[in-house]
Amino acid sequence: MKKNLFVYGLIGALALTACSKSKEEKAIESLSCDNPQLSSEIEKTLQSVIGNNANQFVQSDARHLVDTNKVMAAAKELTVSLSAPELTKDNNKQICNSKLNITVPENIWKEIQTNAPLINGKSDFAARFKEQLKSNGFSMNDNVFTKPFQYTPLGSSIKAASALANLGSDYDKSSIQNVAITIGNALLAYGVKDTVNLGGHLYNRADALTLIHNPHAQVKPIEQLSTDAQTASAILNGKAVPNTGYNIDKAKSSNNSNTTNEVSAHALQEARNNNANANNMINHLWVNLEETVRTTLRPEEQKWIANKLTQCQAQAANINNPDQSEYIRLQCDTKLTNERINYLKGYSLH
Repeated sequence: MKKNLFVYGLIGALALTACSKSKEEKAIESLSCDNPQLSSEIEKTLQSVIGNNANQFVQSDARHLVDTNKVMAAAKELTVSLSAPELTKDNNKQICNSKLNITVPENIWKEIQTNAPLINGKSDFAARFKEQLKSNGFSMNDNVFTKPFQYTPLGSSIKAASALANLGSDYDKSSIQNVAITIGNALLAYGVKDTVNLGGHLYNRADALTLIHNPHAQVKPIEQLSTDAQTASAILNGKAVPNTGYNIDKAKSSNNSNTTNEVSAHALQEARNNNANANNMINHLWVNLEETVRTTLRPEEQKWIANKLTQCQAQAANINNPDQSEYIRLQCDTKLTNERINYLKGYSLH
């Protein structure tokens, strides 16, 4: 009798084990690595980070090299795919093992490599970019960047027995954000404008690249950097001021005709503040230029300062009202300083 009870108990235990195993298998079968929304979510993360990265670059770039709209258009062309997803167990948890592929369209990738010297100088862009990808766990095959990728599976049935079936596709989001910055920095080169500020002049992008590779190349600018730069350059070299909408002689005549006008204390203080701001800005720009550039420009800068002083003192010389005279001198000094700031910005590339 006892033997029969033991046999029946053993059969029952085996049945329960089989039942438990069957439930576990069903739970595993109810999980799926097929998540079409995951690739779309990663693409949106890439686009968001790349857009922020481009905006930050443009705000701090005195050269005005990059068009953010062009960078964002390229970011939207990136494609994300997950290849060979496989449901496996890792530390007793079900996990999807796959390969994440980020693809840059071939035409965009080629232009990135062509324009890279305008952003990064003569450094080996491809080698540096490959190393940066590697630090993010990605390998590089031409314009396709790949890394092993894990994410949690989704339940294919609402009746799935396992609690894992209720999880979304969690994954390492920080790694996506990090590689987005790396790719975003590369896309800045794609966003370089058709005309480029180089050494205080405006060049076609192709001519600017020629000068990067060969500074002695016989390439002519398409025009001076700007009307402000033309004015600053003319004053610097003691030449007639170009017709840029600001005529010193005309301004002086106009100012002399209004010498009887009183300058309010508020207007005079505002002129003083504007002048201080302009001089602080040019001083900040000057000390942040490369030492070799400052050495080259120093004689020119000293000459420009002397000429600016002469020009502005001459404008205020025949005005009898002290406040009006100071106001005219400050206005002149501020305008010419702002023009010089724009001129010097062109040298920040070197």
